[in-house]
Amino acid sequence: MQNYDADPQVIPYLLYEDAGAAMDWLIRVFGFAERVRDRQSDGTVRHGELVLDNGGVIMLGSPGGGFQAPARLGTVTQLQCITIGDLVAHRERAQAADAEVSEISMRAHRARSYTVNDPEGHSWYFSEPL
Repeated sequence: MQNYDADPQVIPYLLYEDAGAAMDWLIRVFGFAERVRDRQSDGTVRHGELVLDNGGVIMLGSPGGGFQAPARLGTVTQLQCITIGDLVAHRERAQAADAEVSEISMRAHRARSYTVNDPEGHSWYFSEPL
């Protein structure tokens, strides 16, 4: 679990209609590693934690009730920005896993990037500093 005595961190917590399926997709497509998968009595994922090899962490869960994912709402509600070391290889992995990825674009702030939406409509922005 998180060491809250360490340096402060900002960790995104994303809500999914099916957090278990989202975790599986994020692992397969983006290369996250599973750190925590806490299930409710009915087997659905209540809380999950994923980590990238660069140390980046995201948390996710299924709130139940009337929650609707961005894809169901028809609008993007946030953007995860993740810096990685080998953007081309990362994009190729995502594309090989049948994710709909954008072209790589160059940014004025000396970086290149690409974007992809996950199946529930959360938007992911991957960037590689140059």
